[in-house]
Amino acid sequence: MREKDHGTKGSGQRRGRGAVLFFFLLLLQASVLQAELVDRIVAAVNSEVITWSELQHAVGFNAAFAGGARSGKNIQAETLGGLINRRLLIQEARRLKFADVTAQDISAEVDKLGKRFDSEKAFSGFLAGLGMTEEQLRRMLGERLLVERFIEKKIGLFVRVSRGEAQKYYDEHPGEFQSKRFQEVHKAISAVLSEQKLDRQLVKYLGELKNRSDIRVNPLGG
Repeated sequence: MREKDHGTKGSGQRRGRGAVLFFFLLLLQASVLQAELVDRIVAAVNSEVITWSELQHAVGFNAAFAGGARSGKNIQAETLGGLINRRLLIQEARRLKFADVTAQDISAEVDKLGKRFDSEKAFSGFLAGLGMTEEQLRRMLGERLLVERFIEKKIGLFVRVSRGEAQKYYDEHPGEFQSKRFQEVHKAISAVLSEQKLDRQLVKYLGELKNRSDIRVNPLGG
């Protein structure tokens, strides 16, 4: 009889543990669903996703430092396009191993950004306003730096502006130089033309990457 009573008691304990586990799983499922609603996927680039929170961090960051008045819809769409381009370039940088960024490099970028604020408290308040942690900031700045270095090594090193091209620009835009001689503005003109060439080559390169990539974008909603 005692053995029977013991077995009944054990069955009850198991049922109790099962009920607790079932309740825990329900809570876990609910929290996952809530997380998906709060931080949903807005785009996927090959096997990597871009989340709503990542987009909002980038929107807030760009708005704080880029300036200019644009509607929320436009800036979100433009920022998402930029994040997609950045993800493509990061994937290529890692695949080709053309560029690298160290923890020290990222710390230097964080310090450089921090100096734009009056105090450490103001800097922390800025991050809090964006809902961004320092770890998320480090990731964003590290990715931006990696992309810059990759573009320079992959495209920038091969962009050249001849003296003839600079002279032609000088001759065709006399009003820009306020009677300065060509020798005085040669380097400045070359820099402008180099930037223009780099932009065109980058657009072409990104087009090639997109043609061979799997990119999916979800509606941004409200």
